[in-house]
Amino acid sequence: MTDKTAPEERSRDASREPLNDMEDGSVPASLPTADPAETLSRLLNGYQATQALHVAARLGIVDVLQDGPKTAQVLADRVGAHEPSLRRFLGFLTTLGLLTHDSEGHFAATPVGALLRADHPESERPWALLLGAPPIWQPWGELYEAVVSGRPAFERVYGERFFTYLGHNPEQAALFNAAMSSDSANVADILDAYDFSGSHTIVDVGGGRGALLRGILERAPQAKGILFDLPAVLAEAEAGLEAREVVLTGKCERVGGDMFQSVPAGGDVYVLKRIVHDWSDAEAIQILRNCRQAMSDQGKLLLIEQVRQPATQAGPATATDLMMLVLVTGRERTEEEFRGLLAAAGFGLARVIPVGWRSIIEGVCV
Repeated sequence: MTDKTAPEERSRDASREPLNDMEDGSVPASLPTADPAETLSRLLNGYQATQALHVAARLGIVDVLQDGPKTAQVLADRVGAHEPSLRRFLGFLTTLGLLTHDSEGHFAATPVGALLRADHPESERPWALLLGAPPIWQPWGELYEAVVSGRPAFERVYGERFFTYLGHNPEQAALFNAAMSSDSANVADILDAYDFSGSHTIVDVGGGRGALLRGILERAPQAKGILFDLPAVLAEAEAGLEAREVVLTGKCERVGGDMFQSVPAGGDVYVLKRIVHDWSDAEAIQILRNCRQAMSDQGKLLLIEQVRQPATQAGPATATDLMMLVLVTGRERTEEEFRGLLAAAGFGLARVIPVGWRSIIEGVCV
């Protein structure tokens, strides 16, 4: 997902025995088991792990542990929590494998738990903060209605579309944008998979804070870039593009606008990372058509997306697909569905380049 605005949103039993020694019988989502009953119990209690990760990130527990193990009392003093309650919470984090606990009552972060630290190079803290926050968490309680009606659960809970809500809730928008940027920061695999050396002007449509475009321009010094997004998002990108050793001033232009109206013209490569999965087919086609109108016949379109396997096959995109159903009008698509979107917008699908859990879908003008 990325922070965009839709076309009309201009101005966004209780009888089972406990399976561990937690006093409430909680079962961590990470518990491996081959027993069907245990597996189902683990799945049923998965929500507990999500909220525990969210609270741990919000309190900054792992950040406090960065300089060494600490007791529950010291942690409570540092994070401003009720010590008896925090001690119980730390016990659950230990059960999840995020912390260790020694005989002297000291807690320390495991390598998994360390990923919640704000300054960890592979930090997952932005995602923990986002996924447990009300705009994501609460709509999942209306999943039933979303499945029955086919309409985003978010709209049922909040009475408006997801990106409209973010547009007038800056605190939640900041959480969302931080999570999106943390994903974009891990772009080395994408840069290794695609050769930008022959590109002249690269337009990153919905590029957020500019992490992907910055990486491309560092790899392709002959090129210039255009970071295109909503003006409010670009304000957050102001420091992002130039806060590195490689100075990009003069190489990258920031252009604010609405991708449903138009995108900057003159690029030979248009990149859309995790954009079209947020939108219905009609909305996605409108975005792609605007890209086609902005480029020459020799231009290329790069969609960086998950490619969902056919219905008979499982795959990681199925979970993200359900998130799309809960929050927005979009969905994850198969290769053939991407082919259809591209064709409707004036592109042919040239190739699909798998890059880990996602792919680069290259479109050429037809």
